[in-house]
This record gives sequence, structure tokens and C-alpha cells, in this order.
Amino acid sequence: MFLLSSLSGCVKTEETFHYVKLSQVACSFDGDGNTPLAITVETSPAAYEITPGDTWVKAEKSEEDNTLILTVADNDTGAERSTVIIVTAGSASREITVQQLTRDNRNARYRKLDTFSSMGGAMSPSGKYVGGFSEQVDENNMWYFTPIIIDTETGEKHEFGPYPQSLYALSEANAITDQGLLFISDGQNGGQIAIDLTGNIFIPEAAGYTNKPEVSQTSSDGKYWVGYIQAGMFKPLLWTEGTVAELPMPALNYRNEEFWAGVLARGISANGEIIYGTSWENDDCGMLYWKNNGTTVEEPRWVGDDIRRLTPVIVEDWMGEHEYNLVDGCICTAEITKVSPSGKWIATTYRKEEVGSDGFIAYVQRPAFYNTETETTTVVEDYGEATGMHVTDDGIAFIGIGTMFITEGKVYDLNTGTDLGNMADWVAENYGIIIPGGVIEYISADGRYIFGTSVNALGGGFDDWYIAPPLQ
Repeated sequence: MFLLSSLSGCVKTEETFHYVKLSQVACSFDGDGNTPLAITVETSPAAYEITPGDTWVKAEKSEEDNTLILTVADNDTGAERSTVIIVTAGSASREITVQQLTRDNRNARYRKLDTFSSMGGAMSPSGKYVGGFSEQVDENNMWYFTPIIIDTETGEKHEFGPYPQSLYALSEANAITDQGLLFISDGQNGGQIAIDLTGNIFIPEAAGYTNKPEVSQTSSDGKYWVGYIQAGMFKPLLWTEGTVAELPMPALNYRNEEFWAGVLARGISANGEIIYGTSWENDDCGMLYWKNNGTTVEEPRWVGDDIRRLTPVIVEDWMGEHEYNLVDGCICTAEITKVSPSGKWIATTYRKEEVGSDGFIAYVQRPAFYNTETETTTVVEDYGEATGMHVTDDGIAFIGIGTMFITEGKVYDLNTGTDLGNMADWVAENYGIIIPGGVIEYISADGRYIFGTSVNALGGGFDDWYIAPPLQ
């Protein structure tokens, strides 16, 4: 079953403001074996009517009237079919488009992860597992957390706990391995917990350090983990079969000055050959990468160093008049899925800087994609202010429109310089299913697994989702 994000229909009269708000306005069902779909309904006036579509779809109100339950019959027609259900409240109405595939259309499954915390989840490098956690609060305002690991091949769900916040105050699911080991940040005690498919928990450590490290991402075989630790400055770390070592740092920071905050390793290609990270000094967040040949790690290079430019200027701010290095270069924040599975491509954002007429630094940002084999950068100008989100080994790029709180995505072919439309249309064309608008954050090397995020039905946050092959 596949969903499209919520919309509202509204009409203002002299007496009241009529509206219909639905948690989904389009959905798709498999040809058979479907479970009912619940759609949240909020209307003014509160009473609403349902105009049914074709007889193969049943639309019924819940006892509380705030939920619409859609149930579909198996599709024996041999062809895809669709219908429209209309919800009317006063003079306002909204349509729900319902699509059903044929029995033999088993290209892919779409699943929302709306039981996960608002901080979202993670997909393993090959797509075999997704992981996250749910959270509950009791009558005493005590929070409890339940780690969740889902096998995307079988649909089996592993849940552990719940654990009270006094033990683990889970705050963000960072990474999960293809072996089912899930890393979640612990806001109570610092560092992370790592939990496996049996529920066994351990605390990742970095020998020789006092503070606790954080693991950001892993290779597909689980041999390599990357992350960071705060030891004075932030230090980028690489674990090789459990043995940790610091990754080499550049001689100077993003602005060609002495480091004062450090570098964090953020992601690694599924094959373990390319690691990337970011400096974290105010808003500099310069993106850099390392090549890992299995026995040694090369010195880091700035992503996009072929188009990187430094311009010394004199600026005047709260510190008075002083020298400053403007940088036209590639940046990255905390994203962990910027590199393609083989490490051939890195998705990034190319930021140009200049001193504005008001004396402040002005930025122009464009999505960019760095080829680690040719060591050249492709800057995409087609979408204005935008961000490189992810990229496949064959050069299909996923671009987020905007630079913060991104809700819309585009697909772009780096080989031909061609716009391939928005991400939802691209998925419909290539996978034959409807998904919410939103952004794709990761695609497995074989293209069968996709991880993404969309604005949730209430508009107050994001829900993760995944696409996977039919259940085995």
C-alpha cells in the first residue's frame, strides 16, 4: 500500500470557515492481500459525508467519525484500476484518489515508518534492514523508548524494551548495518547504544579516549564503521573490524586557517572505499573525503577541490575590521547518505561567498556532485538554491529544493544533464507505485531499496518511508 501526503480543501462563507483536511489524498494498493487503510479526517463543520467511488472500494467512518477506513477487494480484472472518493463537509470537499495494481504487479512495496520517532530512522547499506525507535510518555511524564529493527525482505519487526529514560534517553537513530546492528544516540548518558537482532545492547567505545564516540555509518559487510569523538576538538574515527583509529586531518581548516573545532566523519560508501566528513566550525561545514584502500587511508581532500577558491578580504563586524578568507567550496552538514554505494560519486552543495553591500557575507548555494574517479565536480544550476542529497553509481542525482527543511526533491541525470522530474514521478515511472512527495535520501546499489522522507500528515514534522521488493 502506498500513500500521498495530506492536503486540505476549504471554502469561506459568511457564517463559518468550511474545510476538509485528510492525512492522505491518494493511495495505491497491491492486487491482493491488502490490509485496510485508515485516513485521518478533520473537518469544519464536524459532520461530513462520503461519496463512494467504485464498488471494489469500501469507505467507512470509524466510531469516533475522525477516521475513514478504506478496504479494497482483490483485483481479478487483469488490469490496474482507480476510483475517486469524495469527502464533503458543508461547502468544502476533498477527493481521495485510490489506485489498485494487478495481482501480478509485484514490483515493489512502499511502507511508512510513522511509528518511528520524529528524529527518523536509518536504512542499512544494502537495504536489508531499517531501524529506529518509538517513544511513549506515561502519566508521570516519564519517557520510554522502544528500539525497532525491521527486516525489509520479510517484513519481520524486532522490538525491544521499552527502556525508561533514566536508563537510555534515545534521541536519534544514526545507522544500521546489514547484519542488523542498530546505533542510536543516547541523550542521557552521551554516546550511543548499539542493539542487535537478539536485543543484546552494548555501548560503542573508542580505546584510548575518555569520552564516548558516535558511529555515523558503516560499510555493507560491517567491517568498517565511521564516526567521531570529542577529545578537545572533534576527531574523525574509523573502526576496522572493531579496532578504532583517528582518520588523518587536513593541515588547515575550510578557510585555510588553524582548526579550532575539528572534523567529523559522516558517511562511508557501501564497499568501504570512500569515507566523507565535514568540518564543524560555525557555519563553515566544509566537506572532505578520504580514500580507504583497506590497509591505509589516504590524506583527506576537500570535496570539489577542482572548483574550490579562496579569496582574502577585509571585513568589518562585531570583532572590528579584520582579514577573512572567503571560500567558494563544497559543504555538508550531518547527512550520512551522500556517497554512492561504490564511492564513485559524492553528493554535496557548492556554496559561493561574497561580501554584500551591507558588509555581511552573502551566500549562493547550488547542488553539486563530485566524481572521485575523475576528481571533477558537476554543479547543477537548473534548480536555483538547492542541495545535493544522494547519487547512484550510474550518475542519477537526487536534489533537494532549498537548503533547510527540505520537503521537495528532483531527479537529475548527470550523464546527459537532463531533468528527470520530481522524485514522486520518478518513482511512479520506475517502480510503478505512488509515494508521497518528498525526498529520496538513499538507494541501494542494486536499486531495489529506497529510503526517503516526507512531511507528515499533520504538517508538523517528517515521516521516513522505504521501498522494497515484494515480501519473500
